[in-house]
Amino acid sequence: MARSRGFFMSPTLEMVRSQRDAGASDRFRPSSLDGPRKAIRSYLFKPNGWKAMKVLAFGFLFQTFSYSVIYAALVYGNYFLLVTGWILCGMSVTSLFVIGHDCAHGSFLKNTKVGDFIGHVCFLFSFYPYYGWKYTHNAHHAHTNDISTHSHDVYFDNAWTPFTVEEYLALKQTSKLRAFLYKMTRYFPPFGSLLHNVAFHAFPGKFIESHKNKLYFSYGILVLGLGFICYGLSMLVGNPFAFFHFLIMPGILFQFWMSYYTYLHHTSTEIQFYQKSEWTPYLGQIVSTYNFLNPKWLSFIHFHIDIHTPHHLSTAIPCYHLLEAYKDLKCSDFAEDLKEGKFQWSYLFKQLKECHVWDMEEKRYRRFSEVEGV
Repeated sequence: MARSRGFFMSPTLEMVRSQRDAGASDRFRPSSLDGPRKAIRSYLFKPNGWKAMKVLAFGFLFQTFSYSVIYAALVYGNYFLLVTGWILCGMSVTSLFVIGHDCAHGSFLKNTKVGDFIGHVCFLFSFYPYYGWKYTHNAHHAHTNDISTHSHDVYFDNAWTPFTVEEYLALKQTSKLRAFLYKMTRYFPPFGSLLHNVAFHAFPGKFIESHKNKLYFSYGILVLGLGFICYGLSMLVGNPFAFFHFLIMPGILFQFWMSYYTYLHHTSTEIQFYQKSEWTPYLGQIVSTYNFLNPKWLSFIHFHIDIHTPHHLSTAIPCYHLLEAYKDLKCSDFAEDLKEGKFQWSYLFKQLKECHVWDMEEKRYRRFSEVEGV
């Protein structure tokens, strides 16, 4: 239901090849990303082992603390504490996912083999096959906000790319169930995030042959790893259903955070989608990525993933350098194209209310109610 684009990195930035963003200001914009990249200090593109170890330690200490709260709640039969533990664990699983996310990009550590091992472990708690997610997510970076999609594979922007008006109306005629599911993802993003995990990672036939061996490897690690964790938890708690409290409920709550970040990064009445003929890396990665600024404590525990434009500028920038990289961008000649805002519930509800299907002619979102009567 949610759909994703990729990350094309042109090696040249020539102002000769500039484009205007339709409906934006009259000034010209570069097409590639060389300029914005040069605005960022070079060391911020490189892994830092000490910083990575601090982030990793915090992530697993947070997860251990969350598990301790759940364990104490089960031992003492305190249901309020149990719900608190679920909530905390949903947040700690998100922290681990951010680490795994950087490992998949090869930006967390210099040693990518160690990074892939850490990434597999971190992804266990959110039920994602590491390599499967890596391939779909790289496609999102390669085609961010390119409206073109296809159903036979996963290699397009599969992260919250909306149906066009024509696609949605056609879908209502051919499959009312799929149209209904799509509608639910737009009103309740956590459902869309959960559905995305299944639709884009559980079907090996959608991946090219050269990716399948690693995909199957990640499937195996996911099954074996979760089996080992479930067995250990059942022995520790003395209850065969302990996995429900330690894995299922936190995994469900994690989807709230997964959708919270991915939806708000790429869904806004302030950004637009492009046809292939008009899309450029600059328009997709810089102009069409939104930074919503969390409270400092929340940004800290989730390793500043709310600061998203530097990550789309280059996936080589690890999470522990995002704040510094964003400061550089805000002091650059490209600051005018950065989109940001402090998180407000009213802003989120506005996007849920307005951002349903994309009108290619008017280049804006339209509500379901606007098009269903057409």
